[in-house]
Amino acid sequence: MATPTPQRRIDALDVPVEKVVWDLAQRAREGRVLGRIAEQRHQCNDDDCDRKFAALAEAHPEACSTPADYPDWTPGGAA
Repeated sequence: MATPTPQRRIDALDVPVEKVVWDLAQRAREGRVLGRIAEQRHQCNDDDCDRKFAALAEAHPEACSTPADYPDWTPGGAA
């Protein structure tokens, strides 16, 4: 198996740790913003998504779990 050729020189990857930390924090902020936008879209959706989602369970009950599938599990209990 051939070793892939790097697209960038290795010295281009040598950056200060502060930049790496900032980049990771920025990605986390962007992810939270995107999550909030998605939730807002869901809350304002006139397309009746909740009804359609519930219809999936009605159409495919074999794919849904029931309490009988987890006889020894207590909701909120210790693992």
